[in-house]
Amino acid sequence: MGMGKSTVGRKSAEILGVPYSDTDDWMEVNAGVDVPELVRTDMAKFRELEAGTLRTILSDNPGVISTGGGIVSTEIGRKALLTSNVPVLWLRAPFEVAAERVIQDNGRERPLFSDVDKARTLYEDRMAWYEETASHIVNADQPIELVVDQVVEIARSQS
Repeated sequence: MGMGKSTVGRKSAEILGVPYSDTDDWMEVNAGVDVPELVRTDMAKFRELEAGTLRTILSDNPGVISTGGGIVSTEIGRKALLTSNVPVLWLRAPFEVAAERVIQDNGRERPLFSDVDKARTLYEDRMAWYEETASHIVNADQPIELVVDQVVEIARSQS
């Protein structure tokens, strides 16, 4: 939440000349899912669909993929990332930076951020899972252009 995954993903894919996919967008377009509504009403179903979506995108031409930050919160999500044979990047920034970005972003509804204290707990709870699944950590507490540069550099070094 608020790390810049979608923005960084789109810009990185454009520079690399590869496809860009966002798991939330894919679910909305291809599965007809209202992501914020499903998150509010059936988190288990959302997480299952999210992991399946990631596997589907990976089986096609993956390019750059942005997932929801909570994909690491289930075993199925972590397994999809760990067995993907592609670099898994964690865009990491302090909670306060993420919170400020979410507050300023009017483009996407964020039901998990409706309670800041709960959002902070989610953020903290996910740290170990991010450590487990990430092959690279990128400092997201800097201008987006610098984050994109690092992501592109990592992607090019892996190809």
